[in-house]
Amino acid sequence: MTLVDVAKNQVVKISALPLDETLSALLLEQGFCLRTEVALAHKAPFNGPLAYRLHNTKISLQRSVAEQIKVSVS
Repeated sequence: MTLVDVAKNQVVKISALPLDETLSALLLEQGFCLRTEVALAHKAPFNGPLAYRLHNTKISLQRSVAEQIKVSVS
């Protein structure tokens, strides 16, 4: 399961980051660390970006990036 598959307000934990080291480093700087709890806050229309809640803030990701982050149901 990836971040794209998460239902709105469903809480999941990050289990794996993308294999691309540069992208993983950027995500780590934004707070997307392993075992971090994340919930989907908003979906933009027309396959636009997705907004996630983590660490008491909202962060938007492109779908192509969210597809590369594996999660597990907590």
